[in-house]
Amino acid sequence: MRYSFILVITTLLLNATVATAQSASPIDSLEVYLRTHSPTDSVYVRAMDKVIIEYVFKKADYSRADSLSRQMADVASRIGFWTGLVGAYRNRAIIAQLKADNKQLLLFSQKTLEVAEQHALPPKTIYGSLCNLAVAYDKSGQPEQVLQTALRAIRYQEQHHITPRFPIPHRLIGGALATMGRLQQAIPYYKEAGVIFRELGDKRGIAIFEYQLGDFYRDLKQPAEALRHHRQALALGEALQYELLQFDGLNGIANDLVALNRPAEGFAPARRALAIVQKQKNKLGICTAYTTLGDLYRGQKQYEQAASYFKQAIELANTNGYKDELKKASQHLADLYGEQKDFQQAYVYQLQKNNLVDSAAQVNTNAEVQRLIARYQADKKEAQIRLLQQEKRIQQEEAARSRWQRNALVLGAGLLLLLGVAIGAWLLNRAKVQRLEEALTLRKQIAHDLHDEVGSTLSSISLLSGHTNMLLSQNKPETAQRMVQKIYTDARQILESIDEIIWTINPGNDSLHRVAMRLQEYAQPLMESKNIRFSSDISPRLADVPVPMDIRRNLYLIGKEAINNLIKYSEATEATIRFDHVDGKLAVQIDDNGQGFDPSKPSVRTGQASMQQRAQAMGGTLNVQSAPGKGTQLRLEVSPA
Repeated sequence: MRYSFILVITTLLLNATVATAQSASPIDSLEVYLRTHSPTDSVYVRAMDKVIIEYVFKKADYSRADSLSRQMADVASRIGFWTGLVGAYRNRAIIAQLKADNKQLLLFSQKTLEVAEQHALPPKTIYGSLCNLAVAYDKSGQPEQVLQTALRAIRYQEQHHITPRFPIPHRLIGGALATMGRLQQAIPYYKEAGVIFRELGDKRGIAIFEYQLGDFYRDLKQPAEALRHHRQALALGEALQYELLQFDGLNGIANDLVALNRPAEGFAPARRALAIVQKQKNKLGICTAYTTLGDLYRGQKQYEQAASYFKQAIELANTNGYKDELKKASQHLADLYGEQKDFQQAYVYQLQKNNLVDSAAQVNTNAEVQRLIARYQADKKEAQIRLLQQEKRIQQEEAARSRWQRNALVLGAGLLLLLGVAIGAWLLNRAKVQRLEEALTLRKQIAHDLHDEVGSTLSSISLLSGHTNMLLSQNKPETAQRMVQKIYTDARQILESIDEIIWTINPGNDSLHRVAMRLQEYAQPLMESKNIRFSSDISPRLADVPVPMDIRRNLYLIGKEAINNLIKYSEATEATIRFDHVDGKLAVQIDDNGQGFDPSKPSVRTGQASMQQRAQAMGGTLNVQSAPGKGTQLRLEVSPA
């Protein structure tokens, strides 16, 4: 999803700040007041807040606004006016957003909530701070945190009966779901946000929402509908004399016309948008406008002008650290060179964009692999030390036994004592050897898993990398791009496999409750992707039940295979997983209301034989009950001891 250049958080100013008055004094009069009065009371802080808002949204003087916000925070903190301190941090968050400094935006949004909760400020202020923090997570590209924080805000609003409702949490949830590719699930939240905006009668909020709704419909490949909403946003921005909103509306209209294959009509709104941000010296806005103009020229096949604007956008984004704009402009320039059959340049910019997207995942993958290798080497050395110690003990015990045997005839009655000691030592030695064998078995298991799960995939990546270079030298970028995507998919598969291996050998997971939680976490997103209503029931009795590593691994793999079969073949709308510990046995039951099948006939569901073998290896039983049209029930019972 693309996001409005305007700070969405500004719709909360009425509820999360000290600036509660709807009719403010002219800025000049307020500044005279600040110069002629001492900063000793809350009235002074309120006046500062109104001046700061004017500097941000009317004059776009972010430097002056930030300086005043620092002073406002100092004064509010000194006199113990905590609502004023919340307002100061909120203002600094707004300025950080408009300067595209997402790190500072998140920092000051977190401080806003911390102060509000620490000093037990009114529920409406805490609610507004929660909404602002969700916005900050949204701008920082953390959709999971957006969902968590926005849902917390909605629950808090309902718990404290806060009115009027804010539309921001619903809009943010819709945006987060859209970012995660769950567009249909996002629609109800967007609709609810629109209802709340209109209930409030907040024209600026409605205008911002209309712009973002336009972006949403463009992502749904409905540019005509997107154009309608962007035009409504522009009209409202002009009525409000709100230049930043006018920029968003104009830029959105230009992009919609590109999507509608009408680029000639898009130059006028795009140039108006550029003029606004150039007037305000807003570098992020200028960078965005350059990319839009590049798209328009590209749509008219005027490649030289298009490349010029894309390169200006890349240079500006590089200089100021605008990573999102850098990724977008680099991708567009790569596509442009691809259209011109200049595959060498296309590859350069495509690689630049891919590096921006994949670098974090690559670092995490390498770190996980290195950590696993280091852990394996440490286990190997520890096993070698234990083996040497064991050999030394064996030698000492055998030497002692020889001495006793040489003196057996003399000691006589001591023979029985010697025999008892020897038998005891042998039993102890046998137990230690058994533990050593278990350690060696674990090492072999790790090596086997690394070879099966990682080795073959790494070999595939190596072969694909070499083949990619050959394709590029043959000017076949489309095929090379598919190879690069395959390499990326394989790398993600390695990371998931290593995560499962680490989880399996981690002693901290040696409980039935951890196995149940792991399967629940695995099933939840898969069920959501198929719109299956999913529930799980984990008995509290599992928390203190230990389970050996081999049984834990087989339990997890059987459950994972059963969940995969359910997702692929059942066509269910409801599914339940239950975990219980009864009469010393673990019972795992997976039910669905899908199409079912005849267990006595060959089935397209894969892995049933493997699941039965794993159940038998654990000394358990696996029972599958199903019939066409009557769903499926899978029940596994095994003793965890």
